[in-house]
Amino acid sequence: MENDRRGHLDRHLSRIVSMNGVASRGVMCALVVVAVTLAACSSPPPVVSAPTTIGIARTTTPPSPPPSTTTTLPKLSGFLAQSASFVTANDGYVLGVVPCSSGACLALRHTNDRGASWTTVTPPPTTLGDASNTTGVSNLQFADTEDGWAFGPALWATHDGGIHWQTVDIGGTVVAMGSGAGTAYAVVVEPCQSGEVQCGYAGHLFRSPAGQDHWTEVPNVSGQFAPDSSSLVVEGQTVYLLTSYPNSQLLSSSDGIHFAPLAIPCSPKANQIGPFVPTDVAASDPDDVAVACLGGAGAGSQQKEVFISHDGGHTYEGLPEPPMGGDGAELAMPAPSTLLVGSSSAASWVYRIVQSVPTWTMPVSFPDGGVGLGDLTFVDPAHGVFIHAMATVALSILSSTNRPTRLGTLYETDDGGVDWYPVNIPT
Repeated sequence: MENDRRGHLDRHLSRIVSMNGVASRGVMCALVVVAVTLAACSSPPPVVSAPTTIGIARTTTPPSPPPSTTTTLPKLSGFLAQSASFVTANDGYVLGVVPCSSGACLALRHTNDRGASWTTVTPPPTTLGDASNTTGVSNLQFADTEDGWAFGPALWATHDGGIHWQTVDIGGTVVAMGSGAGTAYAVVVEPCQSGEVQCGYAGHLFRSPAGQDHWTEVPNVSGQFAPDSSSLVVEGQTVYLLTSYPNSQLLSSSDGIHFAPLAIPCSPKANQIGPFVPTDVAASDPDDVAVACLGGAGAGSQQKEVFISHDGGHTYEGLPEPPMGGDGAELAMPAPSTLLVGSSSAASWVYRIVQSVPTWTMPVSFPDGGVGLGDLTFVDPAHGVFIHAMATVALSILSSTNRPTRLGTLYETDDGGVDWYPVNIPT
């Protein structure tokens, strides 16, 4: 299974977007909530949790310095993970930052034994990306052990497993990527024109053979692709593309070239102010796909819906609504009938459901002030990962007296998301 890498520029962390009064999955309590909540949390979060609670969200990141390979930030110790990309259950890469003489430097690690050991790999020569720069990177997408990309907002490519990197210009900011069946895909947002005070998120879908940097625009696929409101999922040759804001749109293709719109299953609710809007899409194979929708939000909670399809998104079945706790919904689908939702507000949670047993459980609960989870993805029905408090978030709260423990930590599961455990990545 080859899952998506969202432009965390894409969707993880640094923005606040409101859609008709409904918070998108990038909407969060930001550092105001982090600072207030962390000051009230005197007990450290669990190392790993087993059942209890819910959620996903991200926060606003501090401005980045001018382009360089270093960032001066306080109290950094150890490896802080930012994004993970596994191509098999055992083989994967993790992008992050490590302490260096200037503060924090971009770093890349590789494992071929599911985190039992790690090797240092040369990262692309750039900064950790956020909404304030155009040259950094904040996400990883590897198609195989050799061919990979670091992106968001810039794009860097390697075709030798990270030994060498080259910058790639495909005409704008890369907000989401995915790969499958030897082909890579990128959602690219056009830059604002000179002198433009306000500009939209007009963008296009591009594709390239995974082993090359030969990017071509996919015809008849365009729209408004806000960085935190776009999801790209690739399963073999099948591609799903969702954008939530400003206009919701769900497209699918069985060959990665010819796309057609799919109906969006989000349903209105009685006494609901404003509609439910789609926030994320996930798939376990070409036919089995799910869509998460968000409704009204308030006081650290948000209405959520999850719909599941076994015919490529042509018909859907609604599942019981996930718990209200947490703003946003990051969706993962390790198997045709298994779904996980990440969300966060005053805490960070993962919810899990199996279609045949329609009750949500809470395998992960961190009382962490809502620093959030990222890259909740699976490579097969059993093996998945997420990152607790990604580096862009962790760096912004390092000076907090009562900050949570295990910031920037990679977690793994070997049983489809029932149990999770932290993985130590050496500096």
